[in-house]
Amino acid sequence: REVIETKLLPNFDFEKMTALAMGRNWRQASPEQQKQLIDQFRALLVRTYSGALSQYRDQVMDFKPMRGDPNATDVMVRSEVIRPGQVPVQIDYGMTKTASGWKISDVVVGGISLVTNYRDEFNEQIKNGDIDGLIKKLSAKNLGLKCQSKPAARRARLQSTATPGSLTCCWLL
Repeated sequence: REVIETKLLPNFDFEKMTALAMGRNWRQASPEQQKQLIDQFRALLVRTYSGALSQYRDQVMDFKPMRGDPNATDVMVRSEVIRPGQVPVQIDYGMTKTASGWKISDVVVGGISLVTNYRDEFNEQIKNGDIDGLIKKLSAKNLGLKCQSKPAARRARLQSTATPGSLTCCWLL
């Protein structure tokens, strides 16, 4: 996880990823809501995908040659994870040129866009509630993921001490 935090995450544009995942709802969010959404979405992606990425330890990443306009500010970098004796996994990276260099703005695994996948979920939550409801849902999801990483007996103790509406029981660890 430390490697992901220090080596991989600085190469992601979480603001753009969150804005793309929010779609037209991004402009309706206040600056404070946007900050909370970025923080919660980042935490969700880190927790969800750090485990998945760790499964590819000691695997070969085969990056495909770039095609397209050399002056483009948005490109797709194609790659495959070569796994001995198994079908390769296609992982493509949507990249955007920023003032601080190229940043990842989407990850497409096996043809499924991470941003598009979350956009559907976010739009549904906002349609059935509001932006603050989405922030609370993301916070709760992050809390659940954090709690799931603890041993079962300790997790049960922590969850039993949470008060209704409290989302902080596991963050204190």
